[in-house]
Amino acid sequence: MNAVRSRLQLGHGGIEQLMVRAGALSPRLQQIVDLATEIGCEVNRVDMDQLDNMTRVTHQGVGLRLKPPKAIHEAALDRLVEENEDLLLLMLDGVTDPRNLGACLRSAAALGAHAVVVPKNNSAPLNDAAIKTASGGASYVPLIQVINLARCMDRLQKLGVWMVGTLLDAEQPITEVDLCGKIALVMGSEEKGLRSNTVKHCDFLANIPMLNEQFGFNVSVAAGICLYEVNRQRTDTR
Repeated sequence: MNAVRSRLQLGHGGIEQLMVRAGALSPRLQQIVDLATEIGCEVNRVDMDQLDNMTRVTHQGVGLRLKPPKAIHEAALDRLVEENEDLLLLMLDGVTDPRNLGACLRSAAALGAHAVVVPKNNSAPLNDAAIKTASGGASYVPLIQVINLARCMDRLQKLGVWMVGTLLDAEQPITEVDLCGKIALVMGSEEKGLRSNTVKHCDFLANIPMLNEQFGFNVSVAAGICLYEVNRQRTDTR
């Protein structure tokens, strides 16, 4: 249900229709229907068997029929920031392998990120390899392309989003960084890490504790660990 709401907040582009179970609606479902109507998205009331057959996952009475995924313009970020007090973004700096991008999208979908943000240049395309690796994640978590990553980070900071960058040699472990509130996890490629200009725009720098530092993590694995830590902290504080 949260994934559906987050996707609707980005507008109806890429959405064919919202499918909602027939019968009386809970307040949360009604809010989703109202949001879909507000943005001009078609709403179709269906029975639970139809939803089961179309989604094939736990759907809580609601699902989206989506067009093939494509990257979204950065203007969509404003609404996400405004409407989500628990905003969670995954920002990728210089990740050029489509399969790594797809794996990050899959982790982002599984762990509740509202969007994955990448620079328009020097980034992997959302091609067939990325979409296949994402295993459906590319349809549930929007990929937002920005013209300049550093400028985007600066703009988001002014809107109250904390930038948490990951570095192998950072002094503070990710487990000691406060990850509640509006957070963007900023991660670089396995080969080059974060660019120096990206590092300058981070509010916090953190490492992922390892038992054997001879081995590093693939960016998608590192992203999954950090996204999980965000969820762990937020669950513990509720």
